[in-house]
Amino acid sequence: MKRVTLILLTVLVLGSAAAFILCPKQAYSASERRRLAGMPKLSADSLLDGSYTGKLETYLLDHFPLREAYRGMKANFAVTVLQQKENNGIYIANGHASKLEYPLNETGVERTVQMVRSLKKSYFADNRVFYTVIPDKNYFLAAENGYPHMDYEKLFALLSDGLDGEADYIDILPALTIDSYYRTDAHWRQECIGGVAERLFADMGCETAEFDIGSYEQHKIENFNGVYRGQAALPFPAEEIVYLTNETTDNAQVYDVESNSIKAVYQTELLLDEKSLDAYDIYLGGARAVLVIKNVFGGGDGRRLIVFRDSFGSSLAPLLLEQYDEVVLVDLRYISASLIDRYVEFENADILFAYNTLIWNNGSILKK
Repeated sequence: MKRVTLILLTVLVLGSAAAFILCPKQAYSASERRRLAGMPKLSADSLLDGSYTGKLETYLLDHFPLREAYRGMKANFAVTVLQQKENNGIYIANGHASKLEYPLNETGVERTVQMVRSLKKSYFADNRVFYTVIPDKNYFLAAENGYPHMDYEKLFALLSDGLDGEADYIDILPALTIDSYYRTDAHWRQECIGGVAERLFADMGCETAEFDIGSYEQHKIENFNGVYRGQAALPFPAEEIVYLTNETTDNAQVYDVESNSIKAVYQTELLLDEKSLDAYDIYLGGARAVLVIKNVFGGGDGRRLIVFRDSFGSSLAPLLLEQYDEVVLVDLRYISASLIDRYVEFENADILFAYNTLIWNNGSILKK
């Protein structure tokens, strides 16, 4: 019996080693949306200071054979057997996966408020300025399911006090529910935010506040797995991404300042050959510093809108285009606030700060 056990153990060890050597090494983990560790370089210094050992361990763990299967087994064991309420910071409630994000960072909120005030003073002191708060999924899930969360009531109070007299608040919360979001991702679903567009149109004084989703054609992309599915390593059925098109979006011109090129509103080519690991990037190409979207039909009678945004703005902006001649998107995570006047014209434009709660809570992520 001992001989059989020894043989089996030897086969297992040698087989694992052979699989590790022979299996191709991946540069990225599609499920986790991150770059995997590369083989560290061996040197006398890295051996002496111990850094080589740590980097080698990370490399081996990232490229272990059947790693995804082991991650799934570990996650299922933790949740079903050990009855843990979360795995890798991801919890499941009401059929949705969400990431624990807490507590409220009052210093971070103050930094974001000061950024808004500074931008207004520097660039658009005489413009109409608005702000809105896009709730993260914990706003709908955490409290009722017994999970810790930031103090949302205090967050809204801090913003109201800090931006009083600087920007008008637009409340979009009544237009959203947890089912406005993907089950496995942080983002909202474009086909579910028509009510958000209506509230923005109404409070910003657009000629018509009605959003007619029936005037858009819906296109579906199958097998979307959100970022939380990979991070949690738990089984979730794949979802659909829906994007909305009409004559305005089909003909709109999107100028990308970074690449100095004209692109389409919906960039489905990014799904080919894994040019992007995140299917959500079809909306305006994902994270970009400055985008200028022109409505070639001039539906806004000269109206322009400048949106300081995060990733949620990528799917929102195409819906706003119907009421404006031009929508400019600025993402201060990728461009310094001190540089934006080189690329953005603020005259005769409305200004909208549309950040999700996690950005409002962490102003240090925005570049001064």
